[in-house]
Amino acid sequence: MDKFSSKLRIGEKIGVGFALVGLLFVGVVWHDHRTLRAVLGDYHQLQAVFEVRKSLALEMEIEMAAARDAEKSFLIQRQERFASEVDQRLQNLHEKVTALAAVDQQSRQTADEIRRLLTTYEESFHAVADAWRSMGLDENSGIQGAFREKIHRLHELSAQYKVDHLHTVLLQIRRGEKDLALRQDPAYRERVRTMIPEFRQLIERSELPDTTKQKLLAELAIYARTFESYAESVLRADKVGGGTGPFRDAAHRMEAILDAHRVPNLEISVLKLRRWEKDFLLRGGELYPSMLVETARTMRAQIAESPLPVADKALLISLLRDYQRSFLVLVSQRASIVTLTREMDAAADQVAPLIKANADQANQMMAARVAEIAETSQASVRLGLIVTACAIALGILLAVFITARIVRPVRQMAGLLDDLAYGTPTARVPTVPGGRNEINAMAESLNALLDHRATFLGWWKASMAELNAKRDLDSATSETARDEAITELRAASIAKVQQLNAIRGRLMLHARRMVDVSQRIGSAGGIPPEDAKALEHAAQGMETLLEVLTVEETPSA
Repeated sequence: MDKFSSKLRIGEKIGVGFALVGLLFVGVVWHDHRTLRAVLGDYHQLQAVFEVRKSLALEMEIEMAAARDAEKSFLIQRQERFASEVDQRLQNLHEKVTALAAVDQQSRQTADEIRRLLTTYEESFHAVADAWRSMGLDENSGIQGAFREKIHRLHELSAQYKVDHLHTVLLQIRRGEKDLALRQDPAYRERVRTMIPEFRQLIERSELPDTTKQKLLAELAIYARTFESYAESVLRADKVGGGTGPFRDAAHRMEAILDAHRVPNLEISVLKLRRWEKDFLLRGGELYPSMLVETARTMRAQIAESPLPVADKALLISLLRDYQRSFLVLVSQRASIVTLTREMDAAADQVAPLIKANADQANQMMAARVAEIAETSQASVRLGLIVTACAIALGILLAVFITARIVRPVRQMAGLLDDLAYGTPTARVPTVPGGRNEINAMAESLNALLDHRATFLGWWKASMAELNAKRDLDSATSETARDEAITELRAASIAKVQQLNAIRGRLMLHARRMVDVSQRIGSAGGIPPEDAKALEHAAQGMETLLEVLTVEETPSA
């Protein structure tokens, strides 16, 4: 670490420190930005998936309810506009289901299931609608229109054979005629006179064929004219021959005409048919068709036993059979409609709960997702605070570390300079060879200063010791003193040799460094400031050595 630190200048260290602190806070900002993007992504997913799914589920519920309402209205009122509304609602539902399938994989599975059930319901409704169209949406269409046309024609014809009231009035006329013959009271003649115009009006207002009406009116005119002669004879008490005469023959012919067009209770039976028909259409059930069939059978027997012409009988029976056949087809169609409606309701009952379950699931998933996002956001906030606190702590540690790397050697150099001012320091400031740090360069210079000072002091002390030894040798008077002086002189010489060896060692280092620098200069083609400084220091060291040697050579000479 010290070697790496020595490669950096003070400005670079400060810059690296600020860069590291900046990177830490960039990391904090990046973490916060990442957290914010994650939260925004969660809420976007919440809006794009769960909210859309919930909204589509509610819209599908509304469309399905509207389709069922339109379906019920069609079954009750049987109008095409309600069937068209059902188709429109189902088309809207298909569009919603397609949109739901595009949300996510889970929604796609739910949409496929809804689409399958919705298709089944749609096909069932179309089958029911087609069955009702075949049966008849109103009384004039479909099977209803067919048998209604037959029964209306039968009803019209039955009115032609409704002669019971005419027959009753004719019998009352004949009764008045008989009472006149028996009692010879003019009041009975007036009664017959009064009833003849009434009978004429009844004939004219009846629904009998025109030819029959003309026959009856002609016979009635004969009866009215001949009755007057008969009445005059009776009131004069003449012989009336037992009440016979042209009037009686005309009355018999009118009775024969009426009998020829009389089917007992035919119109009542037709009305009964209509009653059973209406009851079945209103209530359904198996009782009314059997009652209608029984009534139709009775009517066919009445028509067959009646004195009607064969052609009229065949027409009435044919209409009655066609009506019965069409009604039984309607009954069968009604049963088919009931079955199809049951299947349609079953299909709808499967679609509606699935749509509701989808809405409930969307609500639950949305609530769970909101809770999860809230929990994740709180955890992200806590992590963001931890990251910020760690970044601040690391920033402080980096500042302390970098400051310590700058201040500690400066403090050491200050202590050495203080020792240099008041004593002889022996410690040295730690340095890294080849470092680019200004403080490292200052430490090298200070160490070199201390080394030079120590070298000069050592050399001076050794020189002084050698000088004193020579002086003692010259002034020695005894062998003992002479030996001591020689020993001191030898020790001083050895100390100077040791110092020269130390200087030589440093000189060798400078020489090696000069060689390395020269090699780099040769390969690089330029001189960096650090190499120039190194060359300068090496040259100064050799200069110092030369000075020492110069000073030493003078006394020796």
